[in-house]
Amino acid sequence: MESASFAFAPAPSVARHLIGNECQPLIAIDGVMTDAGPLVDFAVAQGGFGADMAGLYPGQRAPLPLDYVRGLVARLDPLIRETWRLGAVKLVKADCVYSLVTTRPETLEPYQRIPHIDAANPLHFAALHFLCGPPFGGTAFFRQNATGFESITPERELAYAHARDAALSETPAPARYIGGGDAAYMRTALIDAAFDRLLLYRSNMLHSGHIPDPGALSADPARGRLTANIFIGYRPA
Repeated sequence: MESASFAFAPAPSVARHLIGNECQPLIAIDGVMTDAGPLVDFAVAQGGFGADMAGLYPGQRAPLPLDYVRGLVARLDPLIRETWRLGAVKLVKADCVYSLVTTRPETLEPYQRIPHIDAANPLHFAALHFLCGPPFGGTAFFRQNATGFESITPERELAYAHARDAALSETPAPARYIGGGDAAYMRTALIDAAFDRLLLYRSNMLHSGHIPDPGALSADPARGRLTANIFIGYRPA
């Protein structure tokens, strides 16, 4: 039964996009919850935000409420299957965290200054739920200029990584969030942040947070660039 604290809207607004030369699907859903405020309240009340020690996320993370995650995944699962025409697959995992960008541009590691993927497996999907508004930018998608890749499959990983590291070696990326692209990457799309907007896309798409005003970043989840991130994985049935 759905938690009264995390109630989902019965008819959210769903927009479908095709991104870049590869025409990769992306779904933007506005008005996911009847009221997304309790998700922010939960983040504030639980505390527990800490540095991402397992990856390169430029900030802090904390656990999401599992009743929200279960309810959201149940709603997204048929949409994912239909949009990406997955056929006979089994949902096998949903990793989930609150994410709060806090890292100052001048302290970013080199790999944090360029686009990234979450997973090369084409059966993995990212759901990014904005719990912050337009001042915090949004999410941008990119093409790697040297290869032309906009998504990274297992077959492309070696060529992608070689071109990525060669570009960083030849022309180190400046200490900033990438935003509009650079000599090594062209931005193919930008989806603006909006409170209670959710983006759904394949985890292997090259992307990065668009953060036009790093001065607005805060370690307070009530005031900062707070998102809920769920990574949904399938395998052939």
